[in-house]
Amino acid sequence: MKHTITVLMTLTIFSIVNAQSYKSAFRTDICACLEEESLKRTLTDNGFKACLQETLPKYATQIDAQIVEEDIDKKFYKGQLARKDLLVAMQTELIYSCDVYYEHIYFIRNSKKLIARENTKESDLEKYDQMVALRPNAMAYFMRAKVQFNLGNIKETEADINKSLELNANKNNAKSTRHELLLLAWVYEEQERYAEAIALYDKIYFGDLDTQVAQLRALGDKKNGGTMANIAKTGAIDTEKEIKSSTRRTESLGNTSSKQIENKTLESHRSKTDQPKVEEKTDSSSLRKLFKMGKG
Repeated sequence: MKHTITVLMTLTIFSIVNAQSYKSAFRTDICACLEEESLKRTLTDNGFKACLQETLPKYATQIDAQIVEEDIDKKFYKGQLARKDLLVAMQTELIYSCDVYYEHIYFIRNSKKLIARENTKESDLEKYDQMVALRPNAMAYFMRAKVQFNLGNIKETEADINKSLELNANKNNAKSTRHELLLLAWVYEEQERYAEAIALYDKIYFGDLDTQVAQLRALGDKKNGGTMANIAKTGAIDTEKEIKSSTRRTESLGNTSSKQIENKTLESHRSKTDQPKVEEKTDSSSLRKLFKMGKG
């Protein structure tokens, strides 16, 4: 019994170490691809996606080697989830490990701020001053806070956001105050109060697909001297739960009568002819969506 436990522990440790090994190599290869791309042209999101698409197939064997599963269908699905987890992680981990990628993400964010400031005038503030004077509610203060930020009035922005949160009936609900807290975190970063900004990002972080917040947190943490050890925890994907969910959907379709399927097909066809074409969502489409980076 002890021998069996020892063997299992050894295999588990080996699997984890090997997985981390290929993940580190994957980051290195992606960064090298991005560096090469940046020498040719200004790095863009499309360039990042191209590097992911070019590099991922090279690691297919190593990814699948980590999956211990006898059922062929389950092994395939777990392989897709492993790829999904890897691609999601790269969008944040590369901020710490790849300077050219960090500069790309930082440039996108900073350029949005500078363009907004270029297009905002002091006279724009008068309208929101009147709004606050007439109806001093949470929304009025938040709207004025955004204008204050675009004008570069950081202290005034912070005061308006705090007032907005104070008046918000849902101030303790991170989901309801997400936009306010995102702006407040940016205000803290502008003041180099990085620890406070990171605390807010942690508060409003919704999970492994919330790449917008994960990237913003990584940017602030890196500027504060942080390393990948401080990265936001995305949480492991519950593969069994995902598989059961997919199986239930399949079984549900299998239990549907031929007549019901026919009716649904006709209804779907009529709907498509009456409306603009929309790309259908399938389980496999989620992997493709990972190549769309969050903006922030």
